[in-house]
Amino acid sequence: MQALQHRSTEQAEPVSAPLQAQSRAAQAQSSLHRLRAVRASGLLDSPAEPGFDSLTATAARLLGAAACFISIVDEQRDFYKSQSGFPGPLADARQVGGLTFCHFTLDRDEALTIADTHADPQWQAVPTVQSMGVRAYVGVPLKLEGQNIGSFCVIDTVPRAWTADELETIRQLAVSAARELDLRAALVAAQQAAAMARAQALSRERVLAVVAHDLRTPLQVLQLSATRLQRGSEGPNEAIIQRMLSAVGIMATMVDGLLKPDDSASTVQAVAVASLAADAVHMMAPIAEKCRTALVVGPLPEAVVRVDYGQLVRVLGNLIGNSLKYSPAGSTVRLTGACSCTDAQPTVELTVTDNGVGMGPEEIARAFEPGWQSEAAKARNDGLGLGLGIVKSLVESNGGQVRMESSPGQGTAVTIALPRA
Repeated sequence: MQALQHRSTEQAEPVSAPLQAQSRAAQAQSSLHRLRAVRASGLLDSPAEPGFDSLTATAARLLGAAACFISIVDEQRDFYKSQSGFPGPLADARQVGGLTFCHFTLDRDEALTIADTHADPQWQAVPTVQSMGVRAYVGVPLKLEGQNIGSFCVIDTVPRAWTADELETIRQLAVSAARELDLRAALVAAQQAAAMARAQALSRERVLAVVAHDLRTPLQVLQLSATRLQRGSEGPNEAIIQRMLSAVGIMATMVDGLLKPDDSASTVQAVAVASLAADAVHMMAPIAEKCRTALVVGPLPEAVVRVDYGQLVRVLGNLIGNSLKYSPAGSTVRLTGACSCTDAQPTVELTVTDNGVGMGPEEIARAFEPGWQSEAAKARNDGLGLGLGIVKSLVESNGGQVRMESSPGQGTAVTIALPRA
């Protein structure tokens, strides 16, 4: 939005075709596009604001004018967002109905400048000449979304030949008013976007809660069925059933976490690194077998971390799953660990390494962005690009950090660093 320039040669509006000018003003006032912009501004009936009031007060003082005001014009009235110099009743009402000089700025791209309203029958017929004693007027159109929503105006109660310096002062103050309107419009848009985002987040949370709640029953069925099979099974099937029970247990933990409120969703506990790694590998072993990829654990330090067990199993499961996706059959995916000390903070690092397709520097830089996918991932068309984003979020929520090292054709290593207990 900008306050537009007036005609440098303009001293008074031509007398010709007064009825046509009034008709154009009426049409502009009732334009649906313009009225939408007026309402989108959020200015109608809004309270006075210091940013606008300082501009009108400055204009009135610098110019020695009777009054200065910012008008917002809808289909029925002029609403005064700000004013300086109005008499008490009008200052309190902050609006006026009927035809005003501001209506004649609504179809213009330049300032309307009138030296003496009594010198032209068209201007002398405007009601505010009598009701407010307007003898001289300058109105600079204010735009929003390409539409004139009102004007920055200065009036005097005596005839006045506006000088070039005075007109420039009015234009510059109008520009400042336009910037204030821009800031307000940006704030309204940001508030609306935030409200929409909150509504969408709430909707997703509700859906997630329903899904998580309804998952409990089939998980219980799977757990009970696997337990019954385990009681009557021996030999090779015992290991398979144990895997099923372990996976069901991890899923149940994840579902419980989804159903808890945000402030209690994380259940931190002391977990041995070897135990955490073993459980994650045990869960992913069937997928590794299907991919014909060796899944190797170790070496691992004898250390303990304080983390949310279910979240860290998800993290390692996602990392191992990614490596299995992009590694050729017959290759190896390794989960190793080591103790280190970063900035005097003892940490444990767990690294998942593969010799798959790898990534270049530009892909590494975006790898943890939720929803982003590499070209190799897009070619597979079997995911949404959420895995590494989830990894980063969960690791950081457990007080850790994550980093990646990779080269095209040379594989990838993703390391998570967690504080030691």
